[in-house]
Amino acid sequence: MNVERWIRSRTAAWQRLEELLNHIEKRGLASLDRQQLTELGRLYRAASADLSRARAAKMGGDISYYLNNLVVKAHNQVYQRSRNRWTDLWNFLWYKFPELVRENILYVAAAFCVFAVPAALCYSFVLKDVNFAHLELAQGRPLVSEEMWDMIERGKMWTDAAEWGSPLWSSAIAANNIHVALSAFALGITFGLGTLGVIWLNGMLLGTIFGACTVYGLDHKLLAFVAPHGVLELSSIFICGGGGLILGKALLFPGQWSRVDALKLAAKPAMGLLAGCLPLLLIAGSIEGFVSPRTDLPAEAKFAASLATLVCLLLYLFVPRAAPGSLARPETDKIE
Repeated sequence: MNVERWIRSRTAAWQRLEELLNHIEKRGLASLDRQQLTELGRLYRAASADLSRARAAKMGGDISYYLNNLVVKAHNQVYQRSRNRWTDLWNFLWYKFPELVRENILYVAAAFCVFAVPAALCYSFVLKDVNFAHLELAQGRPLVSEEMWDMIERGKMWTDAAEWGSPLWSSAIAANNIHVALSAFALGITFGLGTLGVIWLNGMLLGTIFGACTVYGLDHKLLAFVAPHGVLELSSIFICGGGGLILGKALLFPGQWSRVDALKLAAKPAMGLLAGCLPLLLIAGSIEGFVSPRTDLPAEAKFAASLATLVCLLLYLFVPRAAPGSLARPETDKIE
């Protein structure tokens, strides 16, 4: 079988099926007339046969992945039952999001490495020469601001004031964390370079600040502040960064697809990673606003909270769970 000729001959039918499915998503299945419903069923059966043929011929992963998603999407519309949006949200957060993280763990690990390397380097540089913290970045902005530097020199933590304005502080922190995560994700459109830059810069900032606090004996206080919320916050940024790298990889290496089509295929899992991180970032912001700055809590309690969030996060993300009805799903719901 001439694969390229077969793909060209079937592309129009696949695109037509996509058009019908997009129409259903916007206006509902009831908006289709009798002819369109008949066409939907015919195209769904044909796409299922095409998927089986692609697998039997061991075609490239991209075409099998595309057809699998198309057939699953069509199956869900053809055999759809009454849906509950709250149930859908629960199923996504409890089942689909952890599965997406596991499937794309290499991208998440890459984001972690891009953060950890500059953090470790800047920390060691500050310990060798504290003036490294005055290094200026773009637009004359130093790694450690003058206001923060003055407080560190006086042996005070800038986080102490947060305890008295927790609601406002929590909201501001959550907004900032979401902004960083969104930037790490969205800048994947720059072929991944913007994602790498955002994560690298945040690693530099954290390493430098920890180094400066270590020099002035405030490292224990800073660690106690970061510990309760840091696991969720940093993990979310790494996962969103992984989503940005997925987009960047699709643009750099589109394979047999055009870059636009490759980006469309990569967007769904990447967006899933971003969406699943938003609740985690909100929880992290609440902890950072109401728990982390509290001076009446001993450091040991904050470290225990950090350990608890780490264990819960690992169990949540890496213990596989079978979604309800997964055993009854058709074979086309499995990507090979």
